[in-house]
Amino acid sequence: MKRVKLKTLGVSYSQNQAGAYTLLLEEVEGKRRIPIVIGGFEAQAIVIKLENLEPPRPLTHDLFKNFADKFNIFISEVVISNFEDGVFFFEDNMQ
Repeated sequence: MKRVKLKTLGVSYSQNQAGAYTLLLEEVEGKRRIPIVIGGFEAQAIVIKLENLEPPRPLTHDLFKNFADKFNIFISEVVISNFEDGVFFFEDNMQ
């Protein structure tokens, strides 16, 4: 399977699902785009990072990141291996 590197273009209110947002990703070396529907809390967290904002208190994912940093745990890539009925499936290489 050929891997394609993506970058984040932005987050916008979803036109298809009320109360949801769309995370728009684009190929680094191409023109294809992939929209991913996310919830409000996820959208807020992504926008805070993209805009280099400082939230008034740590968010849940910040606590997990601090834990991962402390133990030198990092994610090098996420592989979308399948897409069925509007659901993205991720390859599990942790064996």
